[in-house]
Amino acid sequence: MRFPLIVLVLFAHSSGAFSSTRIEWGVDGWNIYHFISAMISQNFCAIANCWFFTFSGYLFFNNSESFGSKWIIQKWKKRIHSLLIPFIFWNILMIVCIVLKSIVFDYLHINSDATEWEIVRNGPIYWFITGPADYPLWFLRDLIIMTLFTPLIYVLIKRARYFSLLIFGIMYVVPWGPKMPSILAIFFFFIGSWMQINNINIFSISRKYSTGAFIGALLLLLLATSQIGRPSHWLLLRLFIPFGMVFFMNLCDGIINHLFYREKLCKLSGTVFFIYAIHEIYILGWTKGLFLRLFGVSLPATWASYFFVPLVTLILCLALFYGFYSICPQAMAIACGKRINTNKV
Repeated sequence: MRFPLIVLVLFAHSSGAFSSTRIEWGVDGWNIYHFISAMISQNFCAIANCWFFTFSGYLFFNNSESFGSKWIIQKWKKRIHSLLIPFIFWNILMIVCIVLKSIVFDYLHINSDATEWEIVRNGPIYWFITGPADYPLWFLRDLIIMTLFTPLIYVLIKRARYFSLLIFGIMYVVPWGPKMPSILAIFFFFIGSWMQINNINIFSISRKYSTGAFIGALLLLLLATSQIGRPSHWLLLRLFIPFGMVFFMNLCDGIINHLFYREKLCKLSGTVFFIYAIHEIYILGWTKGLFLRLFGVSLPATWASYFFVPLVTLILCLALFYGFYSICPQAMAIACGKRINTNKV
């Protein structure tokens, strides 16, 4: 599932997933475009990071029957390599790229984006905490924080199995939420942890409720999209996400039953972290700018850009991944949190 999920992330980021412009009803071409693009990028694609948080919690508590101080310290040590080191590396790389771009643009007498220097001037607290500099890595920042709270999560689940589930569920649907870590990180990391500690198979649960998840996802997706920019949107979106997650898992479950697709997706899964970390370091932005300059802002051009910008970004990221990997596989493995099997990619 990891590779299809990163494709959703690209669609979310390429079309402005954080826009709160209201959806206006109408059958003209622009209204149809706004509705469909918002439905996909601002709502459906929200399941991507939620699945990544869920998987992280689920995998963290693998073999948790050996839980104890030695077990938790060993898990934390592994997360230094898989989370902390890549988090520091990619944020520093973002700062370096901004500085280098500014130097090159000044030399060529090309105007550069002055707002980028705000990222540099804000300093290390912004680069690594309140930003971060490479913005998509807010996911890693939140994941690092959740990892620090894993002993508490384990105790809550073990001592209050259903009560803790109820409390976190209420936290998820009430109109509040901390910014760091986000309520999505808190809730879905907890859900993954809860399922692993209680020996619940994610795939079996998803298969069991496939029909209900499809109907619920479809209805809530349409409702949430229609309410973008209105007070009810956040609640409808949060209600949609679990249904959409189960639907998406069942969709992927059907695809991977085919050996050809399963092998391809498993091979591409090693590229996911690299794509996640690098796509906002100018690749996505410059690709969007190129399409805008070449094709303009007409409705057909906007439709083409909506689908082709994520695709071209994906291709460029994959080309960079395999290019860098062929030159320095060990360094790539470290930069990607040792998520790459250097013998198979």
